[in-house]
Amino acid sequence: MSDDSPPRPVPSAPLVAVAGWLVPGAGYWLIGQRSRGTTIGVSILALFILGLLIGAIEVPGFVTETGKRKIDPVTRLWVMQAAPVNEIRDKPWSLPQLMTGPVAVVAGAASVMAAAPDPNLQGQPFGVLTHARSNEIGSLYLSVAGLLNLMVIIDAAHRAVHLAERRAAAAPEAAA
Repeated sequence: MSDDSPPRPVPSAPLVAVAGWLVPGAGYWLIGQRSRGTTIGVSILALFILGLLIGAIEVPGFVTETGKRKIDPVTRLWVMQAAPVNEIRDKPWSLPQLMTGPVAVVAGAASVMAAAPDPNLQGQPFGVLTHARSNEIGSLYLSVAGLLNLMVIIDAAHRAVHLAERRAAAAPEAAA
């Protein structure tokens, strides 16, 4: 690329934020900060995977031990239909975990499936939830990964706005 070619346009802050949620560190990649994006993305995903290995994701609306939908005893509806706020309030760590992106959704689905009875294992689940402190520590790792990604999303979007402003301010000077 020659020195006289125009710089690549800066993506909008919402696009950078969405990319950063879809893939941790991708927001930095979009604004041209590749090494920062790679470092952050690998760190967040490593923290998330360590959290999965230490504990498990507890998904709102599902019974952790069986993987079945939790039914509200009064309305006989799924709790996410009957009282979603109360269910999320019972598992508040699920919100920061979700900030890790689609990887958290996939891990949550895998966790629910692993808790379901497996006919090949005489009705026992493939994965068993531990009731020790390690599950709480794993949940903490998962939540910290999500909160770290939220900070990264905000920072990358902020950097995109300021990069666009600096390029816009420099454009009239270059034309003169």
